[in-house]
Amino acid sequence: MRRAASTSMHNLQELVNPGPGGTMLDRIAQLEAEEARGTSVDQSERVVIVCNSLPLKMRHDPEGSEERGHSWHFEMDPDSIYAQTSVGILEKTSAEKVLWIGGLGSEVELFEQDAVAEDLRDRFSCVPVFLGAELKDKHYKGFCKGFLWPLMHYVLPMSPQSAGRYNKVNWQGYLAANKRFADKVVEHLSPDYDFVWVHDYHLMLLPTFLRKRYNTVRCGYFLHCPFPSSEIFKTFPNRDLVLRGLLNADVVGFHTFDYARHFLSCTTRLLGLNHKTERGALAIDYYGRSVSVKICPTGVDVARLQEGILWPDSVQRRQAYRAQFEGRKVFLGVDDFDVFKGIELKLQAFELLLSQHPELADKIVMVQVCNPARGDSRELQEVQQEVFDIVERLNATYGSIDGRSSKTSNGESGSNNVVELINRGTTLAERIALLSVADCAVVTATRDGMNLLPYDYITCRQGPISVDAGTADGYPQPRQSSLIMSEFVGCSSSLSGAFRVNPWNTDDIADAMYRAALLSGGEAEARHERHWKYIHEHTVGYWAASNINELKRLTDGTGNARCYGLGFGLNFRVVTMDPDFRAMDTVACAADYGKAKKRVLLIDYDGTLVQAASYDVSPDAELLSHLTALAADPRNAMVCIVSGRERKQLDNWFRNVPGIALLAEHGFWYKPPNWSGSEPKDWQMLVPAGTEETIKRWREIVEPILDQYHDATDGSLIRDKGTSMIWDYRDADPDFGQWQAKELMDHLESVLVNEQVDVFPGHNHVEIKAHGVSKATPVEMFLGENWQVHLRPESEGATPGKVDFVMAIGDDRSDEEMFMAVDELVLNPEGAVVQKMSCPMPGKEKSKGHEHLSVYCVTVGQKPSKADFYLDDSDDVVQLVRNFTATGQSQSPST
Repeated sequence: MRRAASTSMHNLQELVNPGPGGTMLDRIAQLEAEEARGTSVDQSERVVIVCNSLPLKMRHDPEGSEERGHSWHFEMDPDSIYAQTSVGILEKTSAEKVLWIGGLGSEVELFEQDAVAEDLRDRFSCVPVFLGAELKDKHYKGFCKGFLWPLMHYVLPMSPQSAGRYNKVNWQGYLAANKRFADKVVEHLSPDYDFVWVHDYHLMLLPTFLRKRYNTVRCGYFLHCPFPSSEIFKTFPNRDLVLRGLLNADVVGFHTFDYARHFLSCTTRLLGLNHKTERGALAIDYYGRSVSVKICPTGVDVARLQEGILWPDSVQRRQAYRAQFEGRKVFLGVDDFDVFKGIELKLQAFELLLSQHPELADKIVMVQVCNPARGDSRELQEVQQEVFDIVERLNATYGSIDGRSSKTSNGESGSNNVVELINRGTTLAERIALLSVADCAVVTATRDGMNLLPYDYITCRQGPISVDAGTADGYPQPRQSSLIMSEFVGCSSSLSGAFRVNPWNTDDIADAMYRAALLSGGEAEARHERHWKYIHEHTVGYWAASNINELKRLTDGTGNARCYGLGFGLNFRVVTMDPDFRAMDTVACAADYGKAKKRVLLIDYDGTLVQAASYDVSPDAELLSHLTALAADPRNAMVCIVSGRERKQLDNWFRNVPGIALLAEHGFWYKPPNWSGSEPKDWQMLVPAGTEETIKRWREIVEPILDQYHDATDGSLIRDKGTSMIWDYRDADPDFGQWQAKELMDHLESVLVNEQVDVFPGHNHVEIKAHGVSKATPVEMFLGENWQVHLRPESEGATPGKVDFVMAIGDDRSDEEMFMAVDELVLNPEGAVVQKMSCPMPGKEKSKGHEHLSVYCVTVGQKPSKADFYLDDSDDVVQLVRNFTATGQSQSPST
């Protein structure tokens, strides 16, 4: 029966025709009251699982349409990994509910969609996303299976006629489908109480859409397939957008470290991001957000498999298989008929084994289950034909002792064959029976995300929960099993007792098969015990709970963080900062600057006044003119360029700015300002006597080491500043540069352990400098107790009194020492800074009628810092200097 109209359509009709005794306004008020009663906020924690396909089985059932309002029959699919997560989430996390959002396996007519959605929400806590046949075809078949799936499995479409070539129309379909999923999630999301867990490569853009709608959404993502190396992934035209999509999640999960390592390499090489280890976990700092990279392989529902062993259908089939294969060791493969599963390689190795050891032909049998392929291609057809040819050849050569090949009633090969090929879909009961009788499971996939067959096999070989019941049914005691497993599947690293093989090496596989065929009972018991201990602890519930608990841990501490969006479209990302760390209000800062009577300005050079680069960037004429104006302003008691540059370079650049002070090599050398315009001042050494000899000694050790790393690292360079040395790798390969930097740090620290020298990492460089040399030194000079010796004297037009405006600005680690020194010295009553008990904290609103102290510690770039403020880049710094100059020129000094 066709439904006449949807619920929303009924509401619209009632608004237009409210019926007797009512007006449209009355009906609107009634609907608003009903909505208010029905929208009470549920404050219980909930996990929203978003996946391409809901964990449901569906079939067309017109007979039940009157009862349900639609013509479909639904039931939960207990074998879906998404359905199996709920037990672990509800038992092992703080979440109280689970909601699934995803697509359906069949198309539902438009007039039935509202009824289906309401039914699924009420009965199964499932929310369907209806894409429509055309969009679904572009999204799933066109882009996901046609392009992304081969790419993630290291297959590039080299032929111009290949269907796997990138197609912009299919990409637009992928984009639209992810947007449709996001709209549905937002419709049902309570951002303050829900955790969103997005799954697999179908929805890699979804975190971006969610983050754009809710900046603080708690979102996790898990990839169930391999993640390719950067050399493969960078061929993807939209690679940056997909990477940013994943980074907009809070936790990104992978099956293995290899997949995580490839992802981290892509973020470094393509986005320039760095990762770190944080409390034993990998993390990427992405615009102030810490994105956790979690390595956690999935598991299986052990309880369901052990219960399934006792199902009548499983028991019956197990008895039949035991009788069929009596007296022979059973090798079992269960694979989708896919080009990546290595089925033909497995059979080629089995053929090689029998050719080398023909005496095994009547002692072993290979059972190969080939589930229906999910797609079709020329390569797949060739693989299928190769499999059929090998099976026919093996059975013809070794299979039948009397020359005849028997057939069972359903057309499958009989027991006289050495290869039993089951080329069809199988039920869970049938698979359980096969797995329970197999002596060895063989997995030879050439590339696979996880492949849970080995976990299913070990569980089924363990038998039912009741050990006595299993032993009575023929399970050996202790239990036995053996595994031959490709090193290219995700679970190979978890099961250390398996025979690991290179699936491309048939000799390797054949040798493993021979060893498994002759495996002793004691060794099979030991291997099984080791595997079973891991599998029954690391179940699918454990996997789900581990991911959600990591998401909760990571997001619980960000409640007070300030967030704001940055970028447009799919380049959108959220910048997250400490609530006390904020963008500098340049207008307010310029106003404070204009009202101040006595100022101290400490300004870094590289990365602050000019863009950081691997070559020398000199100040332009405009910047020099602004600095000259600042240095000439009598209210500015000190304008100092605080740099890591060598003194000769600073002299060349700023020799025509007489009123400016220069600090070279991070505080080793200091050149006082020449306010009177007389002869230039000489450079002064700010370090203790004997430091030069110390530097000479450790330079003899450091120079040959840096030369060695420079020669070995293409793109690196050495900066020699006399009193310090820098190994810069910003133009080297990002991964190799980081590895070399870490090795260099360890090398230098080991050989310089007895020297007065500091070795520390910076942004794309390693710096070696004399111990105790710091940018905190000029802060002590200008703001400490001897400030009158260093600041502009009244004889040079300075305003009497103490300093009421301090600004320190820089961009890297060395400037953090300057910020900390400012914070400490502004509180010293004997120092240069005014002390007023009624004065609010620096940067806060000032009180009327009182002297006000303005202190601005500013870092360039949004990153963790001891500074209270930040500016985005050097252009913002130069604009601030312009504002200062304009403010100073518009106001004359007050008396």
